[in-house]
Amino acid sequence: MLVARQRVAAAESDLTISRNTERDIRDSKDTTALAVVREAVTVSEQGLAEAQDLLKRASAHLSRQEKTLAAVRTSVADNGGNRALVIPMKGEVRRNMRGVYTEADPSIPLRPGETVEVGPNASARLFVAGGNAEVALSQNSSFTITRDEADGSFEALLSNGFGRLRAATQKYVKKFEIRTPTSVTSVRGTDFSLLASPTLTRIEVFKGIVQVRTIEGTHTVEVHAGEGCEVLKDGGIQPVHPLDDQPRDNPWSTDVSSN
Repeated sequence: MLVARQRVAAAESDLTISRNTERDIRDSKDTTALAVVREAVTVSEQGLAEAQDLLKRASAHLSRQEKTLAAVRTSVADNGGNRALVIPMKGEVRRNMRGVYTEADPSIPLRPGETVEVGPNASARLFVAGGNAEVALSQNSSFTITRDEADGSFEALLSNGFGRLRAATQKYVKKFEIRTPTSVTSVRGTDFSLLASPTLTRIEVFKGIVQVRTIEGTHTVEVHAGEGCEVLKDGGIQPVHPLDDQPRDNPWSTDVSSN
């Protein structure tokens, strides 16, 4: 959706520039230049139409996905159970249990020790801790369930890639942690993202509070909504401001609280 919106905005800008140029040249009465710029206007109009069509199809696809996710969310809430579920959204999403790869079947719960691997240009959604939280995984991500207990205690490792997590309710859980190669994030009711690599973890909090500590446990900070930090391999934690330095998709739609 973000790419489609950006393409429409760029096409609209191109068309505006072409039309302004046409107006200026029309006043100069340069027929040769006018013919060229009119062709440019036609190309820009076609580009805008194609971008608007792409946005329309992307919106329809997103709507179908949201209906599927809403049905799964309701089913998890109604039927209970604490086992994690993975929903492939697009592209190649695989499950890896001790080197044995299988398709990401949403009807079979994930087991502790099992890894969800999201391939290039792919994405997946996980329902974890009995539906108490959702994890949106982007392309080239690797997410391993390390603990998943009946009391809601949940631990996982994002060893690589980008994930965004939303705690859907405030119900009590004994422990809820997401690890990366450089950090441990203790989750409360919140909405935050993790970008993990072997040498650095970037955490951004959009709603609520998360507690972040280095993997060795030597430094701990609380990160509030609108704040972010980077946890380095050498054990340092440094703040990141501002969070709106680049556009980003929101997997929970434009209104997080409504999902």
